[in-house]
Amino acid sequence: MTLKKQILNDKQNIISDVQQLVRIPSVPNAAEPGMPFGYDMHNALKYVLELAAKMGFKVRMLDGYCGYVEYGEGELYVGILSHVDILDAGDMWVIPPFEGRIADNKIYGRGTMDNKGPLIAALYALKAVRDSGKKLNKKVRLIVGTDEERYYTDIKHYLQLEKPPIAGFTLDGQFPVVYAEKGLSMNEYRGVFEQGDEERIVYMKSGKSENTVPGYCEAYLKTERKDEIVNAISVFSRENRHNMSVRLVDDGVIIESYGMETHSMALEMGINAIFPVISFLNKLHFGKGDTRRLITFLNNYLCFELYGESLGINYEDSFSGKLTLNWGILEYDGTEVRIRLDIRYPITCDFVEAKERLKEIFESEGFTEYECSYWDPVYFPKEHFLIETLLRSYRQVTKDKTEPVVSGSGSYSKVMPNIAAFGAIFPGGNQAWHRVNEFIDIDDLMKMTEIYANAIIELASL
Repeated sequence: MTLKKQILNDKQNIISDVQQLVRIPSVPNAAEPGMPFGYDMHNALKYVLELAAKMGFKVRMLDGYCGYVEYGEGELYVGILSHVDILDAGDMWVIPPFEGRIADNKIYGRGTMDNKGPLIAALYALKAVRDSGKKLNKKVRLIVGTDEERYYTDIKHYLQLEKPPIAGFTLDGQFPVVYAEKGLSMNEYRGVFEQGDEERIVYMKSGKSENTVPGYCEAYLKTERKDEIVNAISVFSRENRHNMSVRLVDDGVIIESYGMETHSMALEMGINAIFPVISFLNKLHFGKGDTRRLITFLNNYLCFELYGESLGINYEDSFSGKLTLNWGILEYDGTEVRIRLDIRYPITCDFVEAKERLKEIFESEGFTEYECSYWDPVYFPKEHFLIETLLRSYRQVTKDKTEPVVSGSGSYSKVMPNIAAFGAIFPGGNQAWHRVNEFIDIDDLMKMTEIYANAIIELASL
C-alpha cells in the first residue's frame, strides 16, 4: 500500500485527533508541580504522547517542558519539532476557538494551523512510514514543545538532557522549505507619565502578545470635549478609512479601534488597531505635559511604521528583505505605560547596533528598557543537503516548482541545531496563524501529512 493510501485510511482519525487537541486550551498558565506552564499545557502534551503510545510508539515526557515520540533504532536520529502552546484566543471569534468545529472542509480553532494540525499530521506521517515497512537508517523523533511562542525554554531543557538531531525540520514555517529565517527580537519598554486631574487618559490597552498584530484597541479618556471628539472621530475614521467607534461615559469617552490580527511574521497582512487611536489623539492635541509628550513620541516613532524608519533601524538586504517591527502590546493605566515590540531583522543586520539605538531613543523619552531578548538568524545554503532533501520531498507530492524561501517566522530552528522550517503554510495559501477564526484546510492537512512522511523517509534513509 502506498503512503498516500495509508494516510487516507487514517483521514477520519487525523481530523478527529486535531479536533480533540484543539479542544484543550493550552495557553501558558501558572506553573504547578511537574507542569511548568500549567495544567492545560500539560494536558495537551500528555494527550499527544498518550495518542502516540496507543499507536505503539515509544514516548518520553521530559519534566513537563516537552516530550518526544520515537521510532527506529540507532544513535543518530532525525528530528521533527512541533508544539502545543498557543496564544490567548481573545473574544472576537465568530466560531468558538476551542470547539474544533468543521465548516467548508476546514477545521476551525486556535492552534489549528499553529501548530496542532501540523503536529497531528507529523504524527500520522510517522505512523504511515512505520506501517509501510520501509527500512530506515536512523531513528526518528517527533519532539513536542510547550514554549515555542515565547522563549524556547522547552528546547533549552531538551538539549540539557538529550543530544540534538543530525538533521530534521520544524513545522512552523512555509513550504516548499525555509532556507533562511530572519533574526527575532522581543523588546519591552516601560515608563511613568504622570497626568493632571483635568483632561487625561484613564487607560489605553491593546494586544495579547508582541508577535501578533493587535486587532483591537481601547482608550478611556476623561474629558469635557465629548461632542468635539464624537464629531472629530467620525470625520477622522471616514477620511482615513479606519474602523473606529466612540462611547460616551459620565466623565468622558471610550474610543475603540478595530484592526486585523495576524502573525507578526507577515505583519503587512494585518491592520494594527493601535495606530488609529494614537494618531487621532495626536491630531486632537489631547492632554497636556507628560500626556502630550507620550502621545507625540508614540505617534512620531511607532505609528503606521512597519519597518522602523523613524527609529533609524530600517535595515534591509537584497538577500532577506526588510526589518519588520510589530507594536504588539500597549498598556497604560494613566501613570505607567508598557510597550512590547516584535522585531524580525535581516540575515546581515547588525542587531547589536539596532538594539542600542532603540534603547537610546526610548530612554531619551523617559522609558526604561525592561527586556531585549533576541535570537540570531538561521541560514542554510540552497545547496545544503537538508534543504535539497526537504525540497525534493515537497515536490514529489505537490509537483510544485516553487523555490526555497526566506521567512520572518520565529521557529525552533533558532535554538535547535540542524533544523530547517518546513511548512505548514503552502505557497499562496492559508496564513491564519494568530488570527481570529484560525483554521486549517482538511485537504492541506492530508497533503502535508504525505509530504512529512516523504521527508521522514528521505532524511532517515540518507
